[in-house]
Amino acid sequence: MNYRQDGFISFAAMSILVGGLAFAGLLLYGLKSGQELPLWPAIAVALVNIVAAGKIIFDVKKAKKLQQQQQAGAANASAAKPVRR
Repeated sequence: MNYRQDGFISFAAMSILVGGLAFAGLLLYGLKSGQELPLWPAIAVALVNIVAAGKIIFDVKKAKKLQQQQQAGAANASAAKPVRR
């Protein structure tokens, strides 16, 4: 696969991890304090996770499309060149 990644982990994947940790922290807070989960922080964490998951899906589709275009271009280039012997 010729997809170039700029860092060790993508921004969208990092957002999912951080959002998951934040949600786990909210759940732990609710368990320890005996109070209900705060509504707005829970909604914010859920929105961050949804947006990050959408970005991951978009990036994967974009990478697959680019890879297919590169393979089609390579196939067309090799078919266009005559073989000399």
